[in-house]
Amino acid sequence: MESRSPEGLYEAQLRVLEQQLRDALLDGDHGAATALLSPVLFMMDGQGGRMLDLPWLRDWRQGRLQILALQVHAVETLLCGRLALLSGDVQLHVHWLGREHVQRFRLLRVWTSASSASGAQLLSMAVLTG
Repeated sequence: MESRSPEGLYEAQLRVLEQQLRDALLDGDHGAATALLSPVLFMMDGQGGRMLDLPWLRDWRQGRLQILALQVHAVETLLCGRLALLSGDVQLHVHWLGREHVQRFRLLRVWTSASSASGAQLLSMAVLTG
């Protein structure tokens, strides 16, 4: 049984947040996506370094990248109080730079509690395998 803690995140909340983020990305809803993304969102590169400039996100916000399909399978969750780590197999189908691309990878997402309306924001992502 899942308990809701006012200080921490819980699995049902994370499922809803991830679905809301997927819907916003697929619909091109920049406002909804921005509300779910931390202002300090970063990705980890393959060597453990932080990438603060996310060209794909910038291109999506500017309309140069369209997400056509986004599926996530085999999600594993680790709850750590105000942080939650989720990893899952992702299949991403996009139209970018004049071509369609399909990518498959395992993606780690770190959500953190926030004072926003959603109660949490995506803080970080890392591609674990490609």
